[in-house]
Amino acid sequence: MKAIMYEGPEQLKRMEIPEPEPKAGEVKLKIRACGICGSDVHGYLGSTGRRIPPMVMGHEFCGEVVKQGAGAFQFHVGSRVSVYPVDFCGTCEMCQRGDVHLCLNKKAYGVLDVNGAFAEYICVPEKCCFPIADGVSDAVASLMEPLAVAYRGVSHAGDLTGKTVLLVGTGTIGLLALACVKKEKPQKIIVSDLSDHRLELAKKMGADVVINPEKENFKERILEESNKMGVDVAIEAVGVEATVQQAMSALRFGGTAVWIGNNKPFISINMQEIVTRELSVHGSFLYGYEEFKEVVQSINDGTIEVAPLISKTIQLDEAPEYFEILAHRPGNLIKVVVVNS
Repeated sequence: MKAIMYEGPEQLKRMEIPEPEPKAGEVKLKIRACGICGSDVHGYLGSTGRRIPPMVMGHEFCGEVVKQGAGAFQFHVGSRVSVYPVDFCGTCEMCQRGDVHLCLNKKAYGVLDVNGAFAEYICVPEKCCFPIADGVSDAVASLMEPLAVAYRGVSHAGDLTGKTVLLVGTGTIGLLALACVKKEKPQKIIVSDLSDHRLELAKKMGADVVINPEKENFKERILEESNKMGVDVAIEAVGVEATVQQAMSALRFGGTAVWIGNNKPFISINMQEIVTRELSVHGSFLYGYEEFKEVVQSINDGTIEVAPLISKTIQLDEAPEYFEILAHRPGNLIKVVVVNS
């Protein structure tokens, strides 16, 4: 089968690899769509250590069941499914307490050395599959995974009713977090980014205030929009030092920061500010099984709209070209989805 093999920093190769066959409890999927995640781009550049060549990337995907392994009868051949891309053991301490995304024996598709979905076929446990509604396109279904990341991050902020919320970063996760925050009925949503194009999209998706720190004084605008108190919650979705510091500086005394961005392993942060202003910081990683199920339902029933984020759909053979573009000259591209027609 055709696949896009990651062979090292900035090296992606179209090649033929053996077609997988399902084991007991698995289904074989024809990949219908797979989004290019920011973490895939960072892996392509070799900056995170979380893509170990040679391997096939791709963890934001949906597919069509083409074969059932022994004992896998929940989805018939021809069913379209979204995939929870973490195979969990179900028996370790973390699984037993319900945190299967932190499974001590997990296998995450498209991460480290586990092959993912930038290919024609993949085999996954049936337990990781969720049905896609007829009215949902393949490209939109592929966004269920990043939406789950944003959904969990926003949940760490607690009750947002009547609060002032800042979102820093309007990439895929930041804009999906905006969609999740909007559902929680905050008093005001402020969004900060350096891209005017993305800020315009944020306004269309429900942001009340947008700030471009390159063009206006960020701190002054925050105080102006928060009765000089600072925001109640700041959600950081970039993961670099400058944006983390920006988010922390915007908080009111006793405010809450949620860090979803996962780019740089080490940053400098003012610990005295956290201590003396009694700020709370929550890291957010992946999503739980039940959260993924809730996100699938939200897209299936149209509660959350994600289609505006899709900048372009491409064919599998075009993936290496678009990895290079997203890494070095993304322009106004936000989410690029590989579709297999």
